[in-house]
Amino acid sequence: QAENPRAALSFYWEPLKRCVRVEGRVEKVPEEESDSYFHSRPLESQIGSSVSAQSTPIPSRETLTQRELQLTAEYGDGKKELPRPSHWGGYVVIPESVEFWQGQTTRIHDRIHFRRPRSGEQPDGVMLHQGESGWVYERLSP
Repeated sequence: QAENPRAALSFYWEPLKRCVRVEGRVEKVPEEESDSYFHSRPLESQIGSSVSAQSTPIPSRETLTQRELQLTAEYGDGKKELPRPSHWGGYVVIPESVEFWQGQTTRIHDRIHFRRPRSGEQPDGVMLHQGESGWVYERLSP
């Protein structure tokens, strides 16, 4: 469990002058889902993932290639399933707010912010609008 289980994701499309920002809670993908996805990948990718605990220091490149040769010798014929390494898995962001930004040459950009309503908050149809599936939205000043 992370000390801060929250994340913000930003996607910017410069040619379109558009941006989307998603903020929310981060959860680890269930083990079964990680196993399923790991084993759906080509065997070479599984071996590469097993050999490399990404971004951890190693003594040399040879360390990686030797381990790759070992795993290829043991699992390369496809008769045994390569176990998913414990360091390999995924995370999902559960959105709590989403902002859409559209840039304008006048610098009067459009910003629409979707979020979950705060406790006791009711949409008024002027500043805060009712969205779908329990979401509300508001226009933000650029």
